[in-house]
Amino acid sequence: MPSQTPCGTDCVPRKNLGERALICRQASPERELFIGLYATKLKELRDTPYRHRHIRDLERMAERCLEGVERALAGDTSSLERYIGHVILQLSREGFRSWQLIKGFGALRDTVKRLPGVLGDAVRVDDVLQWAIERFSQLYDDLQTEQGLVRMIDSLTMALDSKEPYTSTHCQSVKKIAEKIGRVLGLDVALAGLLHDVGKIHVPDKILAKQGALTPAEWVLLQQHPYHSFRILCPINPEVASICLRHHERPDGRGYPLGETEVRLEANVIAAADTLHAICSKRSYHSATRLDVALKQIRANRGTQFLPEVVQAVDKAYGDMAGLLSSFAPAAA
Repeated sequence: MPSQTPCGTDCVPRKNLGERALICRQASPERELFIGLYATKLKELRDTPYRHRHIRDLERMAERCLEGVERALAGDTSSLERYIGHVILQLSREGFRSWQLIKGFGALRDTVKRLPGVLGDAVRVDDVLQWAIERFSQLYDDLQTEQGLVRMIDSLTMALDSKEPYTSTHCQSVKKIAEKIGRVLGLDVALAGLLHDVGKIHVPDKILAKQGALTPAEWVLLQQHPYHSFRILCPINPEVASICLRHHERPDGRGYPLGETEVRLEANVIAAADTLHAICSKRSYHSATRLDVALKQIRANRGTQFLPEVVQAVDKAYGDMAGLLSSFAPAAA
């Protein structure tokens, strides 16, 4: 959690070349003005799709970009690079071209000149923006290939570690489990297993990190993550996107977000792998108990949550999976 400094700013500790650095995000009127002005400049860019986006969407983009630049000025460019990658994935499929996106950085540079006090040293800011434009060009060219797109999605999955560490390791584990179940059925579900939860990058941090029960409104937001995964993955692999969209669907129709009863076999394999990892990473069970509970859970929900053939495949693959499942570290309480 952010700590309060005497000056009233929220300070977030970050590692900076092996040292602890503090990035102070002061909720000042000037900072709010900066975000609003940058969003307005984006909205007024002629001949770009920015003009057709809602101003609130542009304000969120402006805030994320500002935070990325602030951290880059402190020596950590990872946040800004994730922002660049997200912008490319999100906006390129909406008809944006590379030159139009680069114009967005030009609007940021104009905003910095208008309100220099927010980011400080203009020369260092300009260096960061130049780096961002060059990095954008590299990523944009790379992402024109399917392999490059997969690498970017994988990095977004890893970016979830900063929002919810469990989700990042969970995706890797579900991939390994799904591969073993899929092998019994003759299915290749590795990529879907790895990327099924990438849509959680759109879920607010406070929901992902919440320890207690979710409110009905929070639960609705969380249930949208398969749809967000679908939207992100469609430009890369529509087949994988379709599987990820349906990994919480159930044969009894009680799943989400579609409530379908004819569940895709591949998606149900991901659902079973998801459940196995969730149980086997709980602190409340000892290692041997976790394995026993996990298998019972899958069998007990045959025909309701899981397809009969998937349950059968789990039984057949269980001996091969036992060592893997017992190796998972319990999730933090």
